[in-house]
Order: sequence, then C-alpha cells, then structure tokens
Amino acid sequence: MTLNVILVTYNHSKFIQDSLRGILFQKTNFDFDIIVADDYSTDDTLAQIREVEAKSTISFRYLSSERNLGISQNYRRAFEACDAKYVAVLEGDDFWTTPDRLQKHVDFLEHHYECAMSYNRFIRGNIEAARYVVFPEMDSSKEYHLFTARDVASNNIIGNFSCCVYRKSALDTLPKEMFDFTTYDWFTNIMVGKAGMIGCLTDVMSFYRIHSEGMRSSNDEIDNMNKLLEYIQLYDEFTDHMFQDEFASLRAAIEDAIASITHPVHPKANLARPILRRIKDLTPPILVYLLKLIIPSKIWIKIGGDPR
Repeated sequence: MTLNVILVTYNHSKFIQDSLRGILFQKTNFDFDIIVADDYSTDDTLAQIREVEAKSTISFRYLSSERNLGISQNYRRAFEACDAKYVAVLEGDDFWTTPDRLQKHVDFLEHHYECAMSYNRFIRGNIEAARYVVFPEMDSSKEYHLFTARDVASNNIIGNFSCCVYRKSALDTLPKEMFDFTTYDWFTNIMVGKAGMIGCLTDVMSFYRIHSEGMRSSNDEIDNMNKLLEYIQLYDEFTDHMFQDEFASLRAAIEDAIASITHPVHPKANLARPILRRIKDLTPPILVYLLKLIIPSKIWIKIGGDPR
C-alpha cells in the first residue's frame, strides 16, 4: 500500500459527504485505503460513511471507538495505525477539491527526499458568510516552495491537517509524550519538520471549512488565546527551547491581540506598525480569521487590518 488516508471525524454529519466525495474521486496510479478515526460521534457520521463504503471499491478500516478520546489521542492512534509509505489526513468537515491531489503529493515526495511532508494551498471558507480566501499568499508561478519547522513555529504557514501529506517514517519520529497534552496540527507539523524540509505545493487543492459550530464569542476567544499562550510555554519546554525565538515572537503577537480586544483604544494601536498587521504576520491564520469576526470592521480597518 502506497498511501493511507486518515479520515478524522467527530459529529460531522453535516459535512461528511463532501469529505468522502473528495477522497473517492481521487485518480492515482497507486493504491490507497481509508482509515476512519471517528472519536465516538453521537450523530450518524459513521452510518453515512458505511453507506458510502458499501458502494466503493476502496478499502475502509475503522478504529474502534468506545469513548471520546479527544483530538490528541485520536490522532495518536490514527498515526500508529498507518502502515503505508505516505499518510494523508482529511478532517470530516473539510474536503479536497481536485482529483489529482494525492497523485501530485506523492509525485512530489518521491522526488524530494529532503522533505518530511508536503502540503498544498487551500481555500479557507465560511460558506454561511460567503467569505473565502486562498491561503497561504505566495508566488504561485513556482510549482512549490520549501519551508522549515522554524517557519511553521513563527507563523503557522500550514494552518490545518487536511492539506497535509506525511512520510510515515517522519510520523514515526514523533514522541508519544507529545500526545499526552493538547496537540493540534501546528505543533505536530513543527515536530514533523524536525525530520526534514516541508514542501508547499502552490496548487489550490483543498477547502478548509469555517462553520458556525466552531465560532466563539469574544470572551471565549480571549480564553482561547490565553490557553494558546499556555500551550506555547508547554511546547517551548517540550522542544528544549529549540524554537524559543519563534515562540517568543508569536507570544508577543498574541498578547497584543488580547490587548486589542480588551482595550480597543490601546496605546499600542498607535505604533508605526499596526497591531493587526503584526498579528497577521505572526499568528496562526485561524486566529486572524476569528479576530476579524470579533472586531467590528471599522475598528479592524482603522488599526491596520485588511478590509477583506
């Protein structure tokens, strides 16, 4: 088997059909299977998957689910269950948009042994609000760009799991202890990046969905950012301060973000380089998106944010 597709689900009944279509219409010259890592969904997500499986020639495997494990342990068991050369991840509320996506990633990794993983540009979209943006912004005249773990640590240039394809050998280098605390795509990709370069394919080949179930009030978002500050401290210690400078820059940007919400006329807003432009440069992209939902557009533009 050349590639495993990990389909990560939890109560994704509204979105899972799009995800499954994105997998099943892939055209490859190699075999792949689907590993369903459902984290004890209470809706009919699994029933929908099994119904699609019955009509498909692709092999499905299901990881047992007797209780909710949480995101970190669910990913740990999914990675450990993989047995192919490459591993692609798709979360159940995202989807792939081109039928040659898996083929392009495997072709790239087959010719770029310096890379531990690859990812592609994607559409970050809120269908309910009709807001869409292609991420990341970069020179698309080149077929690919190369990045490092330090680039990911200082500015989450990847942004989600569903655009990623990994070498299984790189996933095998991840310490099991990192899954004992909350580990999202950001830290996982930093750790994978320690094993090699990170390739970004400039073709737009997936859709990262922002939906109302995931949106938080401004107070919740402040709590979320404070929690992220705690994670940064934890990640910094876990990596023996290897990314200390990168984490310090990100920490400062998040603290500025909190100040901009709690004190809209904060003195720092008068700095030559606007706070929100700095946030855009340094923070995980999903945080920028959520801030734009929270802060009124007139204030956002006034203190330097992109009007889009």
